[in-house]
Amino acid sequence: MLNIFKKAFWVPYDESDIFPTIVNAHQAISKYCEENGYSYSFSSDDEVVINDKLYEIYRGYENGSRGNYGIKCTEK
Repeated sequence: MLNIFKKAFWVPYDESDIFPTIVNAHQAISKYCEENGYSYSFSSDDEVVINDKLYEIYRGYENGSRGNYGIKCTEK
């Protein structure tokens, strides 16, 4: 069953015209968490634990943004 109530958020990514690499995504997520006082650790290239919750990291096209790329974290 599709869970439409999973928490998801876009992480600020300044270079939206360039596809985010794994390193860029990790740097952006680290910066976001540090600025907001969240604890975080990366469990793999495409997963991050933020405040004891596991999130999947999406790096790619941001729908409705006219071709911009972004970084999205979706709760697993």
